[in-house]
Amino acid sequence: MIIRKLTEDDTEDYRQIRLEALYKNQDSFGTMYHEEAIKTIEQFRDKIPVDNNNFILGGFENKELIGIVAFHQESRIKLRHKAYISSMYVQQEYQGKGIGKLLLNELIERAKAINELEILLLDVVKSNFLEKRLYLSLGFQIYGIEKMAYEFNNQYFDLEFMCLKIK
Repeated sequence: MIIRKLTEDDTEDYRQIRLEALYKNQDSFGTMYHEEAIKTIEQFRDKIPVDNNNFILGGFENKELIGIVAFHQESRIKLRHKAYISSMYVQQEYQGKGIGKLLLNELIERAKAINELEILLLDVVKSNFLEKRLYLSLGFQIYGIEKMAYEFNNQYFDLEFMCLKIK
């Protein structure tokens, strides 16, 4: 298992896994599959950050991208002490094997190396118990709930907001 930042060379693989995540987990993401599926390869390439304060980590097994997680640090002076984790996904056949934990541990270690960064934030659909259990096992704490955050097929989903102090 290799974990590394995605680059523009990974655009095709990133597009494929991102679309798979949205298609197979429609109630876990704020973006719908059909919204992303119409985007060009150039638009996906533009979504791959190229600096240390914004990146997407990929987990690779035999050179195949099997998991992703995105990191975005705030750039405004008053907000630079926090960053957001998003777009977490591990292919179904690799779920339950610790891949998500490896990705998040790598992300957390990289975040700790950023001087002004103090806290990591994320949100998770309240009914996504497996993902929430992973976050809690790494020390994240729930600090709020947004009721009816997502609406899909006339069903509402609450989001739980979680944080992890790293300094």
